[in-house]
Amino acid sequence: MKDYYKILGVPESASSEDIKAAYKNLAKKYHPDRNPGNKQSEEKFKEMSEAYNILSDVKKRKEYDTMRRFGGQGSGFSGSDNFDLNDFMRNFGFSGQNASFRSSGGFSDLFDEMFFGKGGAHTSEADQRVELTITFEKSIQGGEVDFTLRQHGNQNLRVKIPAGIQDGEVLRIQNPNIGSINLTIRVQPDKAFTRKGIDIYADVQANLAQLMLGSSVRVHTVYGNAIDVKIQPGTQPGTILKLSGFGVKTSRNHGDMYVTIKTKIPGHLNKHQKELFENFAKSLDLKW
Repeated sequence: MKDYYKILGVPESASSEDIKAAYKNLAKKYHPDRNPGNKQSEEKFKEMSEAYNILSDVKKRKEYDTMRRFGGQGSGFSGSDNFDLNDFMRNFGFSGQNASFRSSGGFSDLFDEMFFGKGGAHTSEADQRVELTITFEKSIQGGEVDFTLRQHGNQNLRVKIPAGIQDGEVLRIQNPNIGSINLTIRVQPDKAFTRKGIDIYADVQANLAQLMLGSSVRVHTVYGNAIDVKIQPGTQPGTILKLSGFGVKTSRNHGDMYVTIKTKIPGHLNKHQKELFENFAKSLDLKW
């Protein structure tokens, strides 16, 4: 019995993609069009095509593996009897005497058409890694994003971004023309918000009167709305207020928002204001 795994140079544990890739590489090397008049290459090509015909078919491969385990002898295997290379190639949409291949895009494009669709759309797994930059707001809220895949002739694609996605996360998407794409998400920094896990952090400005006498400040959230937050009298600069449930919302839980109170000290006081403040400081026994 022929060792089809050995013919294609793959282990018995090889995946369907491994088998396909091995056959493609060998076919480029031994195809008769690249070796005109070379009978040895022609026989090699027929043999490896026969191997691929068996191992690429789940049912035939299972039968073949069973016969190997039970010590099948000779070259007779039902799945490979009467193998015809022309029939094999016609299954891929090609024909011609002695399975002679012709493609306007050349030999390499022909195999791209055979295995990966028209126009050589497939690239190696490494070439399928693409980075997509989105806004901070989009990473929190989610939604659809359009982008152009330059590796494939500026093809326009659309992807759905799940709410709460983080910088560096990878989305695996499928496209009928390109195949699998590993899309690494990059999130643009935001001027107003930062993120730690599922919590959001931001600053809010409050003046001295608001801190000392008590008031409320308007806080903008990552969801585009604004809420009024109460400040107690005597609140200190740097105080952090917790807004429950206003952080990142995922399918499993909701984060919180933490707001730090920031205060700007007046840079200049006129004479009257200075006198008033000095009197105020004296009333509190403050030294300066």
